[in-house]
Amino acid sequence: MMRPLRPLLAVASRLTPAALAVPLLLTAPLAAQRAPSTARPNIVLIFPDNLGWGEVGAYGGVRGVPTPNIDSIAAQGIRLDNFNVEFSCTVSRAALLTGRYAIRSGATQPTGITQWEVTIAEALKGIGYSTALFGKWHLGGTHWIAGRTPIDQGFDEWYGIPNTSNEAQTTTSPGFNPATTEAPYIWEQKAGGPATRAKVFDLDSRRTVDREAAHKGVDFMERSARAGKPFFLFYPITQIHFPTLPHPDFAGKTGAGDIGDAMADVDFNVGIVLAGLKRLGIERNTLVFWCTDNGAEGRRPWRGTSGPWRGFYNTVMEGGIRTPCVIRWPARIPRGQASNEIVHELDIFPTIAAAAGADIVPKDRAIDGVNQLPLLEGRQKTSSRESALFFTGNGVRAVKWKDWKFHYAFMPEPRVTEPPLMRLFNLRSDPREESDVKDANPWAIGLFDKLVADFTASTERYPNVPSTAKDPYAPPRRP
Repeated sequence: MMRPLRPLLAVASRLTPAALAVPLLLTAPLAAQRAPSTARPNIVLIFPDNLGWGEVGAYGGVRGVPTPNIDSIAAQGIRLDNFNVEFSCTVSRAALLTGRYAIRSGATQPTGITQWEVTIAEALKGIGYSTALFGKWHLGGTHWIAGRTPIDQGFDEWYGIPNTSNEAQTTTSPGFNPATTEAPYIWEQKAGGPATRAKVFDLDSRRTVDREAAHKGVDFMERSARAGKPFFLFYPITQIHFPTLPHPDFAGKTGAGDIGDAMADVDFNVGIVLAGLKRLGIERNTLVFWCTDNGAEGRRPWRGTSGPWRGFYNTVMEGGIRTPCVIRWPARIPRGQASNEIVHELDIFPTIAAAAGADIVPKDRAIDGVNQLPLLEGRQKTSSRESALFFTGNGVRAVKWKDWKFHYAFMPEPRVTEPPLMRLFNLRSDPREESDVKDANPWAIGLFDKLVADFTASTERYPNVPSTAKDPYAPPRRP
């Protein structure tokens, strides 16, 4: 059975029953007749922002803020203790949705991804899934409205912010002039129609957008279930990215500051989605992922916690790229598992494809993700991958192989490097990356150089999409 990594500090008494309870309307029986179940599983992918290990109860939450809904996913399925992501928001979303390192798709700049990329949503839509995104997009860049909205990447509908959460500060920034600077908005769109402004995205709507997105997600699931269609719900939560301002229902409630309150809010919103699945009677055949895009938020006064790891997001320290991930699928994944095997967000696309029983992963480009369904189902004890590369900008910054991690340019804080740049750590014996053992392990440089060389060779056959590429994009002919 899975065990918490450390005791959870009890602060439940500080939260009122009303604050912890899921609304009754979500737990009432569904009055209408349920649609018949389908052979293909429903997919729910919940993806909070800048949320480190130390915030989650199942990972030993250091603030003592209860996260019972997130923890229930782990208890009913598997907790991954070595789940890895890219180092920042846009690149992480690109990798998640395409199964490709972001450097391959050109998403290293805020221009996002071209329409040539195939996302999980596009692949699932092609085999009959309904698809929706409610939350943070951040894959279209400053010109996102001109052909780079979620609708252009396979989603039937979306509601949320096109870029990032800190844009909520715009209207209260010193010198803001609405006559010369357009306020940011929450947008909405459905396939076949234009993107339209729903409301101004400011510090007030920043507090409520995730709750609205959760309810819209449940409504989408209900409509899909009534239609008898499997669905893919992507719920990229905006919390706990700065400014970390919780929903009014939770402001000041945990005694653990804004981040603690925001975590209570995140967990509550997860509970809304889980309760919706239960009410609809479809939770058994729904594959639920809860994982985060980056490690702990680093900006004060909203500094997050990385638990046992060192560093924050925007670095490739373990605290920036090793994030919590819990997964359940009652029909297929055994309860109470925990694994320290290397898994990457790249693997989610091929794993979903395997779960859907469909050959939908593109074959005309490099795919870096691997199918991890055998690991999740307990049919194999080891991961389908041994290594992962970590980039900043256009270069390899670090590589992990089994329990080892090699830094080519050691960067403990964002944009801050420290000599010696090349360092080797054994993450089992030195999880905080403090003792360089490169000189005692001369074999390592050759091994890690070979992993980088293999990746470089793959880019010769499948050239990376330029970060400045415009739509329509077509890859160069390969030999």
